[in-house]
Amino acid sequence: MTKKNLIIVIILLTIIDMVAAGWYLSRRIEASGKSQNLFDQRDSTEVIAMADTVTTASQADVFDKIQHNTYYYIANTPNIKGDETSYYTSIKHVKVRWPKKINGDAEFESLNKELIKKAFGNSQGSLKDARYVYLNSPNFNKPLSDDEYHKVVEAPRTYPVYGNISQVLVYPYMTSQRLLVMEIDKVEYNGTATSENSSFIHYDRLNRRVLSRLDILMTDLDKENKLLKVINKKIDELNKGRSEDNQLQHALNVPAEVCCRKKGIIFQFKQGSISSSPIDILLDYDKLKDFLTKDFQLLVENNDGFWIYKENPEPESINPRAATTPVVNNRTTNQVATSKKTITPKRTKKTRYSGAKRRSGRHGRAGRHYWNRRRR
Repeated sequence: MTKKNLIIVIILLTIIDMVAAGWYLSRRIEASGKSQNLFDQRDSTEVIAMADTVTTASQADVFDKIQHNTYYYIANTPNIKGDETSYYTSIKHVKVRWPKKINGDAEFESLNKELIKKAFGNSQGSLKDARYVYLNSPNFNKPLSDDEYHKVVEAPRTYPVYGNISQVLVYPYMTSQRLLVMEIDKVEYNGTATSENSSFIHYDRLNRRVLSRLDILMTDLDKENKLLKVINKKIDELNKGRSEDNQLQHALNVPAEVCCRKKGIIFQFKQGSISSSPIDILLDYDKLKDFLTKDFQLLVENNDGFWIYKENPEPESINPRAATTPVVNNRTTNQVATSKKTITPKRTKKTRYSGAKRRSGRHGRAGRHYWNRRRR
C-alpha cells in the first residue's frame, strides 16, 4: 500500500467514526427528548458556572417606553351643601415601563403574572386588562356608591380631607447576567398625608422564573433570629452618625420586603417600624453568607454584568396648589370658597441607607417628589 493510499484510508476511517458518534449522540437526545442528560454527571456548581459562561453573550432586556394613564373621578354633590371645596375626588395614575423581552425571550408568563399581582392587586392576564380594572376603581376618602360619583376628563382640584391621589409606578431597577429586579412604587395622598411603599420582583433570567424571598433567604427561626442581630448591629453603626433625637430603633423582626443589589441586599422597613419614615438597611453579601440559600449564593458567586436603570417614571405632583380648576358635573366652575385655605399636604419622606449618608430625594419645581434613592 502506497503512502497516498494509507492517508486516504485514515481519512475515511476518521469520517466514519465522526458519523457514528453523531448518530449515537442524536439517538441519546431523541430518546430523552432533551439534551440536558449529557451533563448529568456534573455537579450543580459546575452546571451553573457553565450556564453563566453562556449568558455572557446574552441579549439585553427590552422594555416599552414609559406609559402614563390617568383617570379622574368626582362626587356628584359636595359633602357640605353649598361648599364647592367639599367634593370628594379621586385621581389615579399608572406609569409603567413594562418588559417586552427578557434575555431575548418574549414569553415570561411568571414575571408578567407577578408584576400584575403586586402592582394592581388583580389576576388579569395582560397589562392592558389589569391596568383598566385598577383605573376603573376610584379611591375616595369616604365610601361612595357607583351612583354617587362620575368620571371626568379633566383633573379636579384636590383639597385636603376630600381629595385622594393614588399612583402606581412599575419599572426596571437593575439587571445582570442572572438577575432582573423590577420595582413597584405605590404613592397615595389620602387628604391628610402621603404614604409611599416600594416592592421588588426578582427574576432569574437564565432559568426564567420569579424568585421569592424563600428562594433568596433561609427562613428557619434560628437563622431569622441571627439575621435580626446582624441587622440591629448595622442599625447601631448608623446611629453613631445620627443626632440623639433622630436615632433609629432596633428592629423587632426581619422585614419581608428585600431588594437584591450588586454588593448586597436591601431590607426595607416600613414607616413606623424603626423610624417615623420608611428606612432601607443595606447588608453586604459577605455578611449574609450564612443566611442565603445555597442556590442563591451560587447565583451571586456566578453573576456579572450589572446595570442600574435610570430612565424611569416618577410620581406626579401631589401638591393641591398645582391642581387645576375643579370640574363639577362635566363643567368648569370658578366658584371656589375663599374662606378655606389650600394646604400643602405633609409628605412622608423615604430614607435609604447603605452605610453612607445620602439624601433620600428632592423636590422639583412643582413640588414634585423625585425618587433618587436608588439612582446609584
